[in-house]
Amino acid sequence: MVTMALIGGALLVPGVAAAAPNPPGNNGTVKVDDVPFDDHPNNEPHVGCSFQIDFYGYDQGDLNATVTFEAHPPTTRAGDDQVLVTDTVFIGEDDNRGGGSEAGLDASATYTLDLTGIEPHPEQGVHVKLTVNAEGSQGADVKHKVFWVTGCNPGYPGSPSSAQ
Repeated sequence: MVTMALIGGALLVPGVAAAAPNPPGNNGTVKVDDVPFDDHPNNEPHVGCSFQIDFYGYDQGDLNATVTFEAHPPTTRAGDDQVLVTDTVFIGEDDNRGGGSEAGLDASATYTLDLTGIEPHPEQGVHVKLTVNAEGSQGADVKHKVFWVTGCNPGYPGSPSSAQ
């Protein structure tokens, strides 16, 4: 015999965990999005000069994420990571539940990096490391992505002037 309980208007079924909005912790994710921009939670590790960072599944509230882009080996020497851009993005639009193609999209921010002075890989472009520190996390609040960027400066792989 299965016993069920009705507590505060919610039906509790044994063996089925109740989904609670905003569970504490580092529960968000970031995705790199190339043109054309969309809200699908997929990751595109090879992007053009203009790209978006999409934030999914973060908690609701007065929460921001600090976003830092650095040039990363092999296009720089280990220990020589050069900060390219630092930004702050509001990520507390809604709770961390999602559904459909947007799967809890909290924010999107578009970036165009200035890669002047960085020698690109001849085929891949510039290797970039993204570090995101998100408020509201319990424990670790850091997320990282490493991806390739092309087409930012004349002569770089993928730029209009390099395809002569």
